[in-house]
Amino acid sequence: MRLTNRLEIATASNVGRVRHNNEDFHRAAVYPTPKGNLLVAGVADGMGGAEAGEIASKITIDSFSEAVRAYAEHLSRHQRGVPLDRLVRKAFTLAQRRIRDYVYRHPNYQGMGTTMTALVAFEKAREGFIGHIGDSRAYCYRDGELKLLTRDHSWVAQQVRLGRMTDWEAEEHPWRNMLTQALGVENAEFEITPVELLPGDVFIFATDGLYNLVPPEEWIVDLDQKDLESAVDYWTAQAVKRGGTDNITVVAVRIR
Repeated sequence: MRLTNRLEIATASNVGRVRHNNEDFHRAAVYPTPKGNLLVAGVADGMGGAEAGEIASKITIDSFSEAVRAYAEHLSRHQRGVPLDRLVRKAFTLAQRRIRDYVYRHPNYQGMGTTMTALVAFEKAREGFIGHIGDSRAYCYRDGELKLLTRDHSWVAQQVRLGRMTDWEAEEHPWRNMLTQALGVENAEFEITPVELLPGDVFIFATDGLYNLVPPEEWIVDLDQKDLESAVDYWTAQAVKRGGTDNITVVAVRIR
């Protein structure tokens, strides 16, 4: 699907074969401003069991989109805007506050939370920022190379960074899904990273239900040989075929 002349996007989300409900949410949207189109694209993977994770991820995606849309409307009134990194920080802070407020009003949802990985960028400026918390991931495919742009906020990833565990051990460890950071938990800490957007780049945002079953190294041939929508649909189908042990969500954006 073509969002604008410079942006092509493909999305997919599947409940998988094990879970009863889909706790993932995703969003890809473009808002016009006097400075050019403003893009937001990302995924959120809820946690907390029952419907709690689904609520947390929806609150986060909706809050994030609301903050970006309000910023675009602010600019459209020809008012001065804050730098994009501050916008991303405000969007994460808004989502965090709303999840905490929801839990305060509904104590039976205590412990719910969500990952969030999203890009906010001006289309013409060719630069933007990725906000990230949890173990959903952002990748950039450029000149035949796929690069991971985020680091997992999980216990096993932390052990790997400390040299106490190998990547292979982390993949097989029973605590591999234990997060050290998530929106909704007290004192949540998210990361904001600047990124350059060049013609031909593909930015991919994925929950662990995809990359754990269809490793990113398998994506490269599809990015070279398939259109974006076909590639995303194929990865999702493969994840389901290989067990579908978790919800599967992916958003891909090609810069033209």
